[in-house]
Amino acid sequence: MKKTERQNGIVHLLRIRKKMTANELANYFEVSERTIYRDIDALSQLRIPIVAYEGLGGGYEIDPSFFMPSIKLSEQEILMMLMVLKAGEELRVPNMTTDYKLLISKVLNALSDEERQKAEQVMSHIEFDIIRIIPKGYILDVITTLLEAFRKSCDLLLIYYHPERDETVSRRFSPIKLFFADGGWYVNGYCHMRKAKRTFRLDRIVSLTCLCEENRYINSKLSVPENDKFKWHTYELIIDPALYRIIKDDVYLQYTEIKSIEGGLHLTVNTPYKNEIRQLVLNHPEHVTALKPDEFIQEIKELSQAISKKYLKP
Repeated sequence: MKKTERQNGIVHLLRIRKKMTANELANYFEVSERTIYRDIDALSQLRIPIVAYEGLGGGYEIDPSFFMPSIKLSEQEILMMLMVLKAGEELRVPNMTTDYKLLISKVLNALSDEERQKAEQVMSHIEFDIIRIIPKGYILDVITTLLEAFRKSCDLLLIYYHPERDETVSRRFSPIKLFFADGGWYVNGYCHMRKAKRTFRLDRIVSLTCLCEENRYINSKLSVPENDKFKWHTYELIIDPALYRIIKDDVYLQYTEIKSIEGGLHLTVNTPYKNEIRQLVLNHPEHVTALKPDEFIQEIKELSQAISKKYLKP
């Protein structure tokens, strides 16, 4: 975060929270207390009326009469923005926690104390659940480095941890797309070692460095390898109409052609959500029958046999 953004953030926070210590501000912005002291001094030189209190219960306050211009938003617009920001919190954008919290404080700063209390009351009753995996952490500046690589259109030196093999590998990598899925952040692109498209989870990246080499694949459409988690496949299923009415709005059935047949519905589903289709077939054996593709049918057979062998022993 730039110094000017942090100093503006200090003003916003003091207007909202009334009083904060240097330690609280340092923890909020993830900087040292010495940096906060310098920021307060700089704000004072700009004639921002910040008052310092020493001793127990001390801290910094800002004169309540101080006016800081802000965009006038309607109550509905404020709630809309707060809902988007609360949903955005679930995205857990790496290295941007402080920026995210500061943005919320700027939105709340546009409200009076009474309006802020009402907005917080409404938001306390709203939740979002879009997480399936919870990465434990990301290396410092992983997002910043990726954005720089897109901006400069350059390749990356990527060191990646493979949990299955319990080893790290070094790759020259041409990034194409940064995206969020299932609760984690991913980047895909051209792997110069494999000479093919690969997808990497950001929380498994050990090191990331921009190279001088130009990214010649940044606008390319690469073929997706068979084992790619996000590869699209087409499945044909026969399903009981009652079950379909229950699940028809699920994301993995978004691109589905439906035909009525005797005894059910014939679905042709185009989706990257293979696990969800597999679970649908295995969880509802009496109401769902998989027809195609053949390799998927074989996989279902092998899974069923393995489960039977393990749990139906005499």
